[in-house]
Amino acid sequence: MPVKKLAGLAFALALVYSISLPARAELFKNFKTDGSIETRSLSIDNSTDRNGSHDDYRAETNYRIMIGGSFDLLDDVHARLLLNKNTNQGSGTGSIETVEASTFFQNAYFKVDKVFNAVDLTVGRQFYGDSNDLVIYFGPQNDDILSVTSLDAFRADADIMGWAKFMGIVGKIADNGAQTSTLAEPNAANSNSDTDVWGGEVNTDKLIPAGNLAAYYYTAQTKKEANAVLGNNTLNVYGLRAAGDIKPVGGLAYNAEIIQDGGRNNGAASGTNPGYGGTAYSIGGSYGHDVANMPVRAKLEYARGSHDFTAIAPGRRYGIIWGEYTNNAFDVSNLNGVGGAGLSNLKVFDGGVGVNPIAKLGIDLNAYRFRYSASASNKTSAGTEYDLILSWKHSDNVSFDVNAATFQVGDANQNAAGTPTSPITQLGADIKIKY
Repeated sequence: MPVKKLAGLAFALALVYSISLPARAELFKNFKTDGSIETRSLSIDNSTDRNGSHDDYRAETNYRIMIGGSFDLLDDVHARLLLNKNTNQGSGTGSIETVEASTFFQNAYFKVDKVFNAVDLTVGRQFYGDSNDLVIYFGPQNDDILSVTSLDAFRADADIMGWAKFMGIVGKIADNGAQTSTLAEPNAANSNSDTDVWGGEVNTDKLIPAGNLAAYYYTAQTKKEANAVLGNNTLNVYGLRAAGDIKPVGGLAYNAEIIQDGGRNNGAASGTNPGYGGTAYSIGGSYGHDVANMPVRAKLEYARGSHDFTAIAPGRRYGIIWGEYTNNAFDVSNLNGVGGAGLSNLKVFDGGVGVNPIAKLGIDLNAYRFRYSASASNKTSAGTEYDLILSWKHSDNVSFDVNAATFQVGDANQNAAGTPTSPITQLGADIKIKY
C-alpha cells in the first residue's frame, strides 16, 4: 500500500477512533480537529493581454479545504496532521483515486517540549513564517488559486533568558536526488540539485518601548551543476525589522524593515555577475481607533526592492490584481521579472482607509502605485491599482468578502504601438469558514 494512502487511512482511523472510543483513545490523547473551507470567485478581464478589444475574460471559483488534527503522543510530545485539497469549480466530481491524488499532507510533524530544558523541537512538514513576510513564508497563500506551500524542516524555538526569543530552521524545499554529470571525464561526477534552507530569527520586546525588534538570517542553497561548472547557488538574506505602537497617539503604529542579499551563484552562466547584492526596505504606519463608535482605520506604506533583490519565498502580496494573479506568465506582476509576491525590482506606495459603519460590515478602499526599480526600456511605471472591499463578519468563524478592483496600466506595460491598452478589471467574492 502506498505511504500516502496508508497515512491517510491512519489519519481517518484516528479521527473515528477518538470519537467513537474516547475512553480508550490514549494513543491520540487530547485529539482536537480544526480546519477551514475557503472559496475565491472572480471575474476578470484584460488580465493577460491588457487589450479590451480582445477576449481574455475569464470567471472561475476555486476552493481550498483544510482539515487538521492535533494530539499528544506523550505528555511532552505532540503531533499534528493537516490535509489540504484544492479544486476548481467545474472540474468534475472525480473518483476516489483522483481525489486522493490531489489531496496532500501540508502538515505532518511532531513537537518535543523543552529539549535540554530549553528548546522546543518541531520535526516534519510544517508552515513557517508570516503571510506578510518579505523574505520567507510557507503556508496558505493569498493568491487566485488559493495554493498552499509547506516546508520539510527541523525547527527550534527557545527563550533566551527571558530577554529575547529565537526560532530557527534547517530544512529542504526540494529533494531532486542525484543528477548525472554532463562533464566529460576526468571531471565527471554525480551531484544533486536539492534546494536546502536554513537560518533563524532573534526578536525582543525589551529594547524598543511598546515595540519589537528582530534580526534574522536565512540561506537557500540549490546544489546544482550548470554551464559545465560544478557549483552551488547560495542565496543569503539578512535583515532587521521593527514594529510597535506610538503611545502618545492611541491606535497609531509603525513598522520598518531593511534587507540585504548576499551569497553567490557559482553555477551562473559565463559573463554574468554571480554575486547576490540586492537590497530592499519597507516603512509604514497604520492607525486604528473608534470614531463616533465606529472602528476607523488607515495605513500608509512605501517599500522598495532593487532590480537585483531576491527573496527566498516571500509571502507579502500588494493589491488584488497585482498580488493575487501570479500563476500565468502574462499576469501583470510577472512582467519585467517581478512576480506578485515580494519586492523584487519593485517600488510600491500604498495607502488605504476603512470603516465599520455597523459592527459586522467593513468597507475598505486601498490604492497602490507600482514602479520598477529598473527596466530595459527605461520606462518604470508599472501601473496603479484601486481596490474596494466590502466584508461581512457573519460570526467569529464565518466571513464574506466582495471586491471590485481596477489596474491602470503604466507606460512600462503598455501594448506595442497600434495595439490599444485597456485597464484590467475584476469583480470578486470570497467566503471563509474556520472550524
